[in-house]
Amino acid sequence: MKKQNKAKKVVFSIFGAIVLMIIVGAIAFKIYSNNYYKADTETISDIADEADDVGYYYDDDMSVFVPLEEGVKAVIVFYPGGKVEFNAYSGLMYELAEKGYLCLLPRMPENIAFLRVNAVDLIKERYPDRVQQYENLDWYLAGHSLGGVAACQYLGEHLDEDEYKGIILCASYTTVDFSDTDLRLLSIYGSEDKVLKMDAYEESKSFWPKEATEYIIEGGIHSYFGNYGIQDGDGEPKITVYEQLEEATEVIDEWCIG
Repeated sequence: MKKQNKAKKVVFSIFGAIVLMIIVGAIAFKIYSNNYYKADTETISDIADEADDVGYYYDDDMSVFVPLEEGVKAVIVFYPGGKVEFNAYSGLMYELAEKGYLCLLPRMPENIAFLRVNAVDLIKERYPDRVQQYENLDWYLAGHSLGGVAACQYLGEHLDEDEYKGIILCASYTTVDFSDTDLRLLSIYGSEDKVLKMDAYEESKSFWPKEATEYIIEGGIHSYFGNYGIQDGDGEPKITVYEQLEEATEVIDEWCIG
């Protein structure tokens, strides 16, 4: 009996330690995720004021940017960077929508795209009629920083479905091997970016498909693909955030229609 009681105490001790670790881990994660970059609403409002021909719609799960005066060229689903408020990328979405792209910007749990890698599936399930309206267009996944990594992960898990024309990486890289696929890939980053892990970026080039394009924005930084200020550890920009967004938009547009 004493041995059984001792065994029970050991089991309960181990169980209690595991529960405590889970609680401490959950608290630590919550503290970590709550420390995120918030959208610069003033700058985004300035960009929105100039985008008279773009319709903006939103719900609890995403924001949608729709060209109003011309036909839609393609659909871009954009995965936001890690620990960045998703609406911080509204400026880029407005710019792309002005060029004729329907842009879908999903909200990520705790502002971390890896917690909702299948965000594009949830969009399609919620709005099947709208999706069907644009199903004959080219669809691109895109993402900034860790959002791009998450988008590549999703794409790698759905290659057999052949639903996506390619991937657009903004200061990001892929950990999935696309080298034997027919996908298109566009990689853009700023010359002054000090956040992007260049070793991982260079190594990832072996995973790029044959049809891959790299573009470096001179004077650009990591943070200026969104509107959330300058990220800790980033470089010193030599251009404005407006200039970087405009150049990135031009590059994406030329690549998509090229």
